[in-house]
Amino acid sequence: MKKFAWVMGTILLALTVLFVSCAKPATTTPVTTPPAAPPKVTSSEGHLTDASAKDSTVTIHTEQGLRTLPITPNTSFTFEGKVCTLEQLDELTASGADFDCTVVYDEEGNVLALNVYKISPAAAARGTISDVNIKESTITVKSASGDKVYDVDPDTGLLIGGVVGSLELFNALVEAGAEMPLTVIYSVDAEGKALYIDVANPPNLIQGTGTIKSVDVEKSTVTITTDKGDRTFEVDAKTGQFLNNEVCSLADVEAALEHGEFVTGCQVLYYTDKDGRLVYLDVSEQITP
Repeated sequence: MKKFAWVMGTILLALTVLFVSCAKPATTTPVTTPPAAPPKVTSSEGHLTDASAKDSTVTIHTEQGLRTLPITPNTSFTFEGKVCTLEQLDELTASGADFDCTVVYDEEGNVLALNVYKISPAAAARGTISDVNIKESTITVKSASGDKVYDVDPDTGLLIGGVVGSLELFNALVEAGAEMPLTVIYSVDAEGKALYIDVANPPNLIQGTGTIKSVDVEKSTVTITTDKGDRTFEVDAKTGQFLNNEVCSLADVEAALEHGEFVTGCQVLYYTDKDGRLVYLDVSEQITP
């Protein structure tokens, strides 16, 4: 009996050893460290008012006001796209010339990169509009020295007869045969972009303003309330029609007018010829808050 118990004990011990030796070691899950958040940087455009090599700072005038930022040994500088030094920028700002810049800085305000460039001087020219290209966003001005094409972008100021205009408006008037005397302010850099265009009222057309009173699509008429009373005009295929400076139809104007709960009034800029025919109609929706 004792022998049997000893044998059974030995067998159980052997099985235990075998089980332990065959068991796979427990795996340990590695501890992962979440990746560090990328540093937050800010890019801003402004006017470089000062660069101090002595204080290792630059002062920039932005829309938020003046701000002086520290320079670090790792700050990169460029002037007109070429690598430069803080000492060179110090000399440039000390000369009294004006410079614009783009600055990139971290959360602590340390400048990481600063790109400085000259402010392009402007020049003025007088002439008349000979062509408007809506697709290319250009305007051709005819003067005594010949024709010159200017690029027009969303930042270009456009006025006609003291009222804000658009390329679409200018194009409609040119196509209607209007003479368009103007003064154009443009940059004298390689781009030659138009900065500001001031067009006088065409001498062969009469400008008027008012509000839309009614639209009749079937009769192709529009009634405008002016300071001299209501005037009803016929609208034909040659009439330039725009809603918020975009090409539209008379039905579009009618639809805008029907938004009574949203539209408080449709302001109108219009032009007629010497016979009183409507040549151009520009409607701007005024949306209540």
